[in-house]
Amino acid sequence: MNSIYASELIKQVIWEDFTVHFKSPTTAASYQTDIAEIMEHFQMDFLQIQKEKVKEYYEVLQNKVREDEIKPGTMAKKFRELHSFAEYICENRERYGVDAEYQDYYYPYLKLVAKQEKYAKSVSIEQIDRLLKAAEEDLMAYCMIVLLYRVGLSSTEITELKPEDLAMYENGVYAKIRDRTEMCCIPEDAFAVLNTYMESRTENTFLFYNRRGNKLNTMYISRLMKKYTQKAGIPAYSAESIRNTCGFTLFSYGADPGQVAGQMGITRIQIKRYQNIAYREELQRSANRLVKIRVEPPVL
Repeated sequence: MNSIYASELIKQVIWEDFTVHFKSPTTAASYQTDIAEIMEHFQMDFLQIQKEKVKEYYEVLQNKVREDEIKPGTMAKKFRELHSFAEYICENRERYGVDAEYQDYYYPYLKLVAKQEKYAKSVSIEQIDRLLKAAEEDLMAYCMIVLLYRVGLSSTEITELKPEDLAMYENGVYAKIRDRTEMCCIPEDAFAVLNTYMESRTENTFLFYNRRGNKLNTMYISRLMKKYTQKAGIPAYSAESIRNTCGFTLFSYGADPGQVAGQMGITRIQIKRYQNIAYREELQRSANRLVKIRVEPPVL
């Protein structure tokens, strides 16, 4: 350990014992870099970094993810390594004479960074914009991309949507999604796009359908993605990648993992209206309000 902020206890004793069982020097180097980095950030020894500092460091790294300076996977790796080192210290505190007050303050963040890491394969905002621009010629395709990106639906969920899945409450629009126990919220900007699409569709059992009026399948959406990513001049992103971007965007703006946007589909006909009733999942609406990005109906 070569950090100038590391105490002799950390540098000469704990670090040496901690790394003795590492099989790869690359692993030791990775740990050293990340442990030294947090000490240098706060200009203090590892043992002096307490709960509030760890929270601050989490927010610093989260901001770097938001600014695309580091990837979610990199942030997750850093916290796993910091946790591992802190856990080792706690397990051997008597051996090293470490105060009983010292805790592994990194552990509570492991689930958060793991869920962020899940959405690591996200698509940049600029590329999403190019994809939507390319799909303006096909209102249905445009609308499905919006459902992937802003609402977080999967391809299968999109193909299963029916007009009667919609419920309009006093505090917003929600949809019932197959195999899900909770109603899903649709952001106002996505609703505006759907409303434009609804004005153009004809009566059908399903919200989205092919030229023959038949239900779509996931391969249909896959072909649309290939067509419009090529037209947009961007990598051949899958529908799942676009959906992941919805979750990543919410995380970047501070939403709780459980608040990831609900999924929905609607028509201007057969809308159920519930007067003076506010749907209880206000957290979903709160999550969507965190996002500063908005989609708009295509220019026809």
